[in-house]
Amino acid sequence: MSPTHDSYDSAEPYRERAEMSPEEDMPRGEVQEPVELLFSLHYVEWGDSEEIDDDVLRFHLYMGNFDCHGLQYRVEETEDEVAVAVITGTREGVDGCSEEAVLGAIDVELDDPVGDREVVDLSQLL
Repeated sequence: MSPTHDSYDSAEPYRERAEMSPEEDMPRGEVQEPVELLFSLHYVEWGDSEEIDDDVLRFHLYMGNFDCHGLQYRVEETEDEVAVAVITGTREGVDGCSEEAVLGAIDVELDDPVGDREVVDLSQLL
C-alpha cells in the first residue's frame, strides 16, 4: 500500500519556530528506529534535518505518540540531491490511539556521503 499525503502540514509549526529561534534552541524529538510493519501509512513533512555522520541524516518532525505510531523512510539518491520521504503509520496490534502530537526524529542511512548534495522532501515529488 502506498502512503497518502495529509492535507495538514505537520512541519509548519516547526518551521515557524525555526524562523523565530536560533537553531540550537530548537526542540529535538526522540529518535525512533524504523518500524517495518505499519498500517494506515501517510507521508509526514519533516521540519529540519541534520547531518549525523557522512552518510546519516537525522530528520525532525511531528508525529503521533510513540506507543501507537511508528516511522519508516524512503530515500532516492542522485549525484546532485538526496530526496527523503518520511512515512508514519499505526503500529501492529494497537487498539485506538490518542491524538497527541509529539516531536520525533528518524535517522536515515544513505548509500553515499551527503557531501554538497541538496537534501529535499521526496514526498513533495511523488
